[in-house]
Amino acid sequence: MAWLGKLFGNHKTKGQASKQKSLKGLGGLEEIEDKSNTSKDVKTEDEDIAEGLSFNISSDADYETSVYSSPVGVSTGSTATDFYVYEWFIKDTGEIFYVGKGRGDRYKTFHGHGHQAEKIRRNYDTECRLVGTELTEKQAIELESEEMTRVLNNTNYVLTNRITPLFTKRGNGHEISQNTPKPQFETAPCLYASIIDEYYFDIKHRSFDEVRYENLKAVSFIIRNIRDEIKIIYGENLEKYKGETKSLLIKNGNKVLENKYAKSVTAWIYIGDTYLGNYHSDQEKALDKLGRNIPTYHLIDVWKFLIEKFGEVEQDLLKEVIVNPIHNRVPLKEIKNLHDWTKGYDEGISYWEQGERKRKGGNLEQAIILFDRARYNGYNAPVLYKSYAMTYRKLKDYDNEIAIISEGISRFRSEKITVNEQHIIELTVRGEKALALKHKG
Repeated sequence: MAWLGKLFGNHKTKGQASKQKSLKGLGGLEEIEDKSNTSKDVKTEDEDIAEGLSFNISSDADYETSVYSSPVGVSTGSTATDFYVYEWFIKDTGEIFYVGKGRGDRYKTFHGHGHQAEKIRRNYDTECRLVGTELTEKQAIELESEEMTRVLNNTNYVLTNRITPLFTKRGNGHEISQNTPKPQFETAPCLYASIIDEYYFDIKHRSFDEVRYENLKAVSFIIRNIRDEIKIIYGENLEKYKGETKSLLIKNGNKVLENKYAKSVTAWIYIGDTYLGNYHSDQEKALDKLGRNIPTYHLIDVWKFLIEKFGEVEQDLLKEVIVNPIHNRVPLKEIKNLHDWTKGYDEGISYWEQGERKRKGGNLEQAIILFDRARYNGYNAPVLYKSYAMTYRKLKDYDNEIAIISEGISRFRSEKITVNEQHIIELTVRGEKALALKHKG
């Protein structure tokens, strides 16, 4: 059963033996009672801390099997015994919003990666208290996870910790607010707020801007933060909506820009949705770089607006470009392990890795040969097709770039492998660029 150790790791969460003594240098911090329970020792278990899942077989319970989350903290290897676990809470309500571990003055250090917790501290009357003191690092990591689990399972408090234990009843507050409208077919989503935004600051989701034609003179498509919801919004046919919108824009004298901060940009068109914080951050950058905010539209709204204004889309001229790739790739039907993704991965990934090294070293022809071998052995992943495309682009072989991108997207769709939609969109955008370059040439 050695494979179990590799997959899950071995870990036993013991109750903390902290005596809750005062920690020197932390005067003024409130201490709370130790909430952990001392568990019985089981000789068949290992005490090492592992990340991710833990697999526990207890000989005292007729070999009952249970799967639970191991501590989420990262060990530094310190042998010190003056670690502590602390939590920040709102004084008026007692709501805990952050749980952490540290030594010395860590509890009051500004958390650059925890800006939401810092924002709460600025806007509320808050205090910090100790959960446990005089701990080893291992004990602190365990107690930190136990306290987060307690908060998420037994209270309604919203934590701002980005990493929380698995198998809890709730996740952290960085998730999308439950009040966000559900995605609907051919309906623009919204700029969404997080649970933290809504709970602590009463920030709600908001709609994209209303489309105005005068702002479509020079647009930039934004493909960041693509989630699976776009399959509902576009009915798994995103290419149709984006292609028709782009065709109508270009046909009527408008430009499509690659750089969203280009001096001439007049609007951003989002393909998916985005977090309100990202939207505000982008607008701040635009104000800094361009001296103005940028109207922000959603692709579905722009598509509907243009169809209503100009009617249905005619044949896109770019699609009339004849593609004639010349290559030595075997036909798809002759690929090994075509319907066994795992075996294809095992037998093909090493060829892709060798090909990547050749590509980065400038040996492009040899890279293509190795990518072909990876493909022949059944390796099917977005990185392979991206590597193919980048290599062909460098060779200015647009026919093969277009062909291999088309094959990749088709395989991802037909073979029903789990591929993040953003990878498909990125390949689609690259394919459109290759078509434009071929047409231009």
